[in-house]
Amino acid sequence: MPNSCPPPETLDYTIDLLHNELDALKQCCLVSKSWVPRTRKHLFADIKFRSASDLESWKKTFPDAANSPAYHARSLLVGCPLLVVASDAEEGGWIRAFSGVASLGVDNGGRYIYPREISLAPFYGFSPTLKSLCVRHIHLPDPQIFDLVRSFPLLENLRLRGRNFEAVGNDGDPHRLQTIIPSTLAPSLTGSLDLAILGGVWTAGRQLLDLPNRPHFRKFACLWDYEEDLGWIMGLVVMCSQTLEFLDITCTSCRTSDGIFIRSKTLILFLVVPESASLNFSKVTKLREVVFRPESKNVDWITMALQTITPSHRDLRQISVYVPFHLTRANVGQGIGEVPLGSWSDLDCLLVQLWESRSIRPRVGYARQEWQGQSAEYSIGCLFSEATKRGIIDPL
Repeated sequence: MPNSCPPPETLDYTIDLLHNELDALKQCCLVSKSWVPRTRKHLFADIKFRSASDLESWKKTFPDAANSPAYHARSLLVGCPLLVVASDAEEGGWIRAFSGVASLGVDNGGRYIYPREISLAPFYGFSPTLKSLCVRHIHLPDPQIFDLVRSFPLLENLRLRGRNFEAVGNDGDPHRLQTIIPSTLAPSLTGSLDLAILGGVWTAGRQLLDLPNRPHFRKFACLWDYEEDLGWIMGLVVMCSQTLEFLDITCTSCRTSDGIFIRSKTLILFLVVPESASLNFSKVTKLREVVFRPESKNVDWITMALQTITPSHRDLRQISVYVPFHLTRANVGQGIGEVPLGSWSDLDCLLVQLWESRSIRPRVGYARQEWQGQSAEYSIGCLFSEATKRGIIDPL
């Protein structure tokens, strides 16, 4: 009698088609033991330890780390890092069982961890195939973070979101761990960089600029809120000038290095960025798209940056400026008198000039659902009168 079973490669292909159907994959495990290894590859590809219950459930189901399906994991989210690190210490390094992870996220779920509260050493080099790393809600900078970065030779994408630990007066903290990874080791970092570090990005920027293998990111997103940040952002842009294709910059409250900012009722009066702190795109030859998100009223730095664009930027096709709702919300129905129109007018004219060149498509964006009635359109028209006339306003 001929064998009625399809060949193994056909079964594997069929199971692979169900990679997003978890219920179907679980049913496949009940059909035959021979189907289990292939289904495990998909069932355990994305592992999340968000809470203590997730961690305990995993340990109870798979008490032997060496024989667990951890090696199938390609994405790992650690949402309770203190508990995971403590468990790893108790059980002799079970984190290293996740040796095939390509994407790691360490996120304490909103509560910031100080360096003295946790050691990230158990994660150092735990997966030699890691390409993406995201660290959130751990006070930055911390030598451990960049030890972690240096421990993954194939790392391409880096995302750091937190607060500047150095800026809150803890430089002399004796509990801070020292760098233990040799400084000669460094990944290539050729993918994307996302920095959102309140209190100044300069320390993270310094660490990145000091890496032995200078990173060459293709995408760079950054949130800045100190005058000095623009200098470090420019340093990172120059470092990636031969490869950078996409740039997304968000400015929140612009403050001086001593953290001084002025409040007037419910509005924040933002300090003007000095001319010495500017962005110069003249040597960034591969840019294809630039996005500006000025969450403050200060837009002079955008105008200064765009003035450095020349006809040599042949790849640059799209420039976007997103106007946040809160900048004109207080003025809807009352005119727009409180907003300093001078800098916005300069930016408005510059965007029109770039539009007229026909080689670049600038757009001014805003979220239509956040605006009410004709007064919102009037407010945008006051900020970008020329752009409004030319039709380059782009409701999202």
